[in-house]
Amino acid sequence: MTSSLSGIGLLSALAALIKVKQTMLLLTSSYVSFLLGGGYTAPFYKHILLLVFGFLAIASTTAINMYFDRDIDSVMERTRHRPLVTGVFRPKSTLVFALTTLTLTTILSAVYINILFATAIVVGFFFDIIAYTILLKRRTPFSIIAGAIAGGMPSLGGWAAATNRIDAAGLALSMLVVAWVPSHIWFLAYYRRNDYARANVPMLPVVSDPTLVGLGIALASVFQAYSILILASEHVIGLITTFYGLLSSTHLFILSMKVAEERNNTRALKAFKYANLHLSMTYVLMLLEKLVTLVYAFSEN
Repeated sequence: MTSSLSGIGLLSALAALIKVKQTMLLLTSSYVSFLLGGGYTAPFYKHILLLVFGFLAIASTTAINMYFDRDIDSVMERTRHRPLVTGVFRPKSTLVFALTTLTLTTILSAVYINILFATAIVVGFFFDIIAYTILLKRRTPFSIIAGAIAGGMPSLGGWAAATNRIDAAGLALSMLVVAWVPSHIWFLAYYRRNDYARANVPMLPVVSDPTLVGLGIALASVFQAYSILILASEHVIGLITTFYGLLSSTHLFILSMKVAEERNNTRALKAFKYANLHLSMTYVLMLLEKLVTLVYAFSEN
């Protein structure tokens, strides 16, 4: 499956193949959603299974995406060193291994977690690989709608694994990630728009005026704030997370307007980093608030 590479080099290539930072962020969204849904009462083995199956599902889907995008990656400066482009991993072997891993993970998830968690894996695969990567990415600037839905599936799956249902709170947790995706992709695409243009990928910052890009991200930040308010009204999150979530959504709204007005690459890159930081911090605060609540409840008993 690999060329002659070992040790740290192989691990580094594997991390690049599965976009390890993005994978871990989505896995965090799934596990925190599981805990918020009451999963902390589940047996310890179920926590381990959810983390393992969640990681394998996200990582294998990402590797499959890498397989189909390797021609684009070979053209773009940012991605031309990815392992399927450089030959560190053989493309067809990687595809077979990733598909096999995803299939087995989905089946085992249905058996050992629940059918809704497994369904979230399948839906995530469909929207990420079929809808986004194969059908839409090279054809329309609005392909990220499909990619965003895929990004929200780990959160929804984690919630459903704990509650065994799909409800307003679970959908709001999913929407939190869905609304983050435009800022994550479009800020970076604006910064790297020449790269995307060279690869003939019609991202919105490539084919449209920056004003429209800014308005799109601003609208997504409004949806993100709305998701926070739903979670607060459903008593899923506390005051600290609610305050930070609304503050970060407002910050992204302001950043989107500044990028549209200033048309500055450096501003777009900083905004991209802030978008990732804000989502990560939101989940950290969710987790900390839940832990504090549990410790307090335990001390009262």
